[in-house]
Order: sequence, then structure tokens, then C-alpha cells
Amino acid sequence: HSLPKPSRKEQGSPVTSEKVSALDMYGHPTGIRSVSLSSEDSMACTVSKNVVKIWNVSSRSCLRSISASASGSASCYCLCAAFLPGNMHVVLGTREGHLLLIDVASGDIVYREENAHDGAIWSLDIRHPSPGQDTMSLVTGSADKTVKFFEVESQEGENSRHPMLVHARTLQMSDDVMCVRFSHSTDPTKRLVFVASLDSTIKVFFDDSLKFFLSLYGHKLPVLAF
Repeated sequence: HSLPKPSRKEQGSPVTSEKVSALDMYGHPTGIRSVSLSSEDSMACTVSKNVVKIWNVSSRSCLRSISASASGSASCYCLCAAFLPGNMHVVLGTREGHLLLIDVASGDIVYREENAHDGAIWSLDIRHPSPGQDTMSLVTGSADKTVKFFEVESQEGENSRHPMLVHARTLQMSDDVMCVRFSHSTDPTKRLVFVASLDSTIKVFFDDSLKFFLSLYGHKLPVLAF
């Protein structure tokens, strides 16, 4: 608002203001829990309580503002997100234990894996295809003390252009899982999975066999990010 400076004669009299500009819900209504960049850094995805926003990085404008919900229109509390290869879809993990897939172009939720975990999904990561291994995988870490692996496959019928998630493996942990990440190796026999748990340790496993490899100590509190 613009307020005119009153003259001496006008002092004490009512002052009218003029609206210059307005910003309405440009950011998130609640705290942002996760930020994810697309592979070419052109888009960013930010998530908060039940709102997902897709941003154009170069213009700093909001492309999509999406309400995250499960079946029955129940709102979900989003905790983590990642772009799938191709940057056409974003996968979300929620406090309710659901996994949601969003079509970036339309802003629609095109797939729901409800109750993928029995607790909050604190972290997820994408394993990109490597030479000789053309499948994409998703790893999730949850408060239910499990690490789950999902294969990214195509849906059938009218939704064939959208992916779906198929549960493949489960790794049982002794404590709540706070964060999970794949290593960047393109050799499937050398790729590792890092798991941070509530006991303040980071345990490392081989991705192909899920055999235990290393336990990393040193933090006094649980690790929340890699």
C-alpha cells in the first residue's frame, strides 16, 4: 500500500491508502519438508503438509500447485519427493505411508500405492538405469523399520503412458529409518544402499544382494540427509 505524506493542513485528517501490488500464496502455507530438482535443473518440486508445488527455476515462477490426497479425497502430509527419469512424473512419500505419482504436465495424481509402509515415509531415492540394467527402481525408508524397493513399470490400458510402482524387496532394520540413498555406481555389483537409522548409525548394504557391508559411526544424533 502507498500512503501519501500529509501536508501540515491535512495532519490529523483521515488518510486513504492505494494498493500498489499483492502476493497471494506464492510460497507454501506451512513448512517445506523436501526440495527436489529435475535432471536438467529446469524444474524444482517442493512439498509441504498437503501441498506440492512445481517451479520453473529460471523464471522463479510456480507452474503447478497440487493438493496431495489419497483415495476418498483424504489429504496427505508429504515428507519427501523425487523426479522420475524423464522429468514427466514426481513420486511423493507421505506421513501416512502412501506413495503418490504426479503427472507434472497435468498436475494430476496418476497412481497411488496406499499403505506402502505402515509408518511415515521419511526418505526415498531413485536408482537410474545402468548399462545392461534397463529397469528403474525406487527405494523408500520408513518409521516402520523397513527399507522397501519398488520397480517402476508402465501401467496398462488407458494409463499406459503413466508409470506405476511394484513392490520387489524389503530390508528389515532394527530401528526407524530416517534416510536412504543409492550410490552413484553404474555397475550393479558395486552399487550400494546407504541407510541412516534412529540409532545414529549409517548402515551400508550391497544393492544386488542386500548383504551388509559397513556400519558408519560418529554422529551423536540420527542422520536426516545424505
